[in-house]
Amino acid sequence: MYHYFPLKRSGSVCLDSRIFEYLGLLRLHLWPYRFKSCDKNHLRTPNHRGKRIYHIRYWAWLGLRILRFGDRLPSSEECGCGLEHDRTLKEVIIGPLENSLEYVLESGAEEPFAVFYDKVTYEVAGRFVQKILNGGGFFVEGPTYEEAEEKFKRVKGLFKTIVGVGGGTVIDVAKYAAFKSGANFISIPTSPSHDGIASPTASLFSGGKRVSMKARAPIISLIDPSILSTAPRFLRASGFGDLIAKIVSLKDWQLGRDELGEPYCKTAESFVLKSLRLMTEALETLDAFEKIEYLAEGLVYSGVAMMLVGSSRPASGSEHLISHYLDMNLKRRIPHGIQCALGALPMALYHEKYNDNWWKDEYDWMRIKILMERAGIPLTLKDAEIPENLMIQAMVEAWKIRPNRYTILHKRKLDPTEARKLLIDVQLI
Repeated sequence: MYHYFPLKRSGSVCLDSRIFEYLGLLRLHLWPYRFKSCDKNHLRTPNHRGKRIYHIRYWAWLGLRILRFGDRLPSSEECGCGLEHDRTLKEVIIGPLENSLEYVLESGAEEPFAVFYDKVTYEVAGRFVQKILNGGGFFVEGPTYEEAEEKFKRVKGLFKTIVGVGGGTVIDVAKYAAFKSGANFISIPTSPSHDGIASPTASLFSGGKRVSMKARAPIISLIDPSILSTAPRFLRASGFGDLIAKIVSLKDWQLGRDELGEPYCKTAESFVLKSLRLMTEALETLDAFEKIEYLAEGLVYSGVAMMLVGSSRPASGSEHLISHYLDMNLKRRIPHGIQCALGALPMALYHEKYNDNWWKDEYDWMRIKILMERAGIPLTLKDAEIPENLMIQAMVEAWKIRPNRYTILHKRKLDPTEARKLLIDVQLI
C-alpha cells in the first residue's frame, strides 16, 4: 500500500522535505534486509544488448529521473523535414551523481574512460567521477582549438568513452576530442551556463576568433541539480540568458526558411519551444532549487534540437553573432549566455519592426527584459561592462562572421545610427 504525502509549502520551503530525506536514509539502511520479492535482482531486466540493467523502478527508487531520447526521437523520414537526424543522445539522467554513475556502469558504457576536468571542476566532481569510473584524468587549460587537438592526440586509440566534467570549456574540449578520436562522449555539467550540455558542436577559440566546430553529442548526460545549484549565480544567469536567446534564434531560422527556402525541422522547433516554456515557467513561477532543474532540462532540449539537425541553427541566430563579435573584441570574458541575452534584446525589437512573423504578444522586447531581470542578467551595457561603441559595432558588423547564416541582420543591415537607436529604445544605454 502506498501513501501520498501532499507537499505543504511555505514560501519556497517544502515543509515535508525532511520526511522524504528520512525515508531515503531509511531505504539505504534497510536495503541489505529487503524482502526477497523486492531484492536487487528482482528489479533487473535484460536489455537489448544482452547485458543486465536494473528496472526503471529501481532507478526511481534511487532518486533518478530518466529522459529517454535515441530511437524515441523521430527519424528524418518520420519527421519529413529532409534533414538527416542525429539521434546519438540516448538518455539524460537527472538526480544524485553517485547513483547516476552506477547507472552508467550498469548500462554497459564502454571502458576505459577518460575524464576531462579543470582545476575547479576537479574538486567539484571530477575527482569523484574519475575514482568511480576508474578512468584516466586530463586537465583542460582553456577553450582553444589547440588545447582540444592536444587532448585528442593524448586520448586517441586509448579510451572508448570520454567524460566531460565541467562547464562550457571542459565539455566543448571533451566532445571535440571524442569526435576526433571516435570515442563515445558523456557530459556531466557542473554549471548550467549554456546549452552545450547535449549539443553536437564545440565552441572553441582559433586564431583569436570563436568558431563553432563539429563535435560529438553525448550518448548520456548526467545532471545533478544539487551540484548545479552550487554554481556561481552569474553562471546560472548565463544559462537562462542562453535560453532567452532562443526567442530570437528560432525566428531567425524561420526567416531563412520563409525568405530563402532554407531546410527547417519541426521536430527541432518543438524542442526549442519546450526549452522556452521551461525557461519562462522557471523564471516566472518557481522557487530557487526547482529553477535549476528546469533550467538544466531546458538547456538539454535546446541541445537536442541542435543534435537532431546536426548544426547550431535552431539555437543560434543574430544574437549569437553579436556575442561572437564581442568575444573577438572584448578584453575581458563575459559569460556566453549573458552576452547572447544582451544581443537578443535589441534584436527582438528589430524583429518586431521588420519581421511580420515575430512572436507579437508572446515575447515582445519588454517581456524579454523582464525575464532577463528575473534571471539576474545585467540590464545595461554599463552594468555588463561592455563599451557602447563596441556593441554598436557588433550589431553593424556581426553578420559578416557567418554571411551564409541568414538572420534579421542579413535581411536588413544596420548602420551605426540605427543600431544606437535600438540600444536606446530597449534601454541598454
